Amino acid sequence: MIINSCIKFHSPEDKKRLLQRGPLQISSQDIHTEWGNILGSATREQEVQDFLERYPEMLPGLLDLHNGPLHNIIVSKFHFGADYRCDFAFATRHSMAVQFTFVEIEDPTKPVFNNDGSFSQLFNHARQQMADWKIWADKNINTLVDMFSPMFETYDAWNDYKDFRFYLICGRRSEVEVEKKRKDRWSSIQAMSEGKTFVMSYDRLSLSEKIQDRLIVCTYHDRAFYAKPELI
Repeated sequence: MIINSCIKFHSPEDKKRLLQRGPLQISSQDIHTEWGNILGSATREQEVQDFLERYPEMLPGLLDLHNGPLHNIIVSKFHFGADYRCDFAFATRHSMAVQFTFVEIEDPTKPVFNNDGSFSQLFNHARQQMADWKIWADKNINTLVDMFSPMFETYDAWNDYKDFRFYLICGRRSEVEVEKKRKDRWSSIQAMSEGKTFVMSYDRLSLSEKIQDRLIVCTYHDRAFYAKPELI
């Protein structure tokens, strides 16, 4: 495994263990079985967060620019702006563009719809959060480049085209497909996203087997990416 110099460690032992880490020792079928069990029994959002930190290859948007997350880094609980925090963030890049992707997960037990088929207050709040993030990113794209700058030490990303994507993960397919009214309203969300914000149910997530190397989940603080020791 090649570890980019932008990844920091809390101890030399952490780096040694990461260098020795091999491929996943569990089949994709077993991962999806465990995922189904988590979704069926989880009572807190943190349970889903913990699973996706163990298997970040389940996250959406990993191959939007085909090459996968830059330096295989996934940032957990990424803070940006004065008041914003997303559950996962990563950068992807090809020869002409760099894209920043933010993933927000909601408690799988929270309802997406009210009994009358309208969107729930909790779901509308999550969508508004995505809209707030988009406004912030439109105004602060260069701030994002600066925050992720340790990843760009080997080339100049400032002249790249810069873009961003937001993914909101919530609800279950069974709740959406129970009636036509709900399906139509769910579909209408994508029509209004302008290709920047995507909303999907938990059932849409699946293991990306096109990712060549295991991803490295990091925290971000003091302008550095630290590998999470418990996930190595």
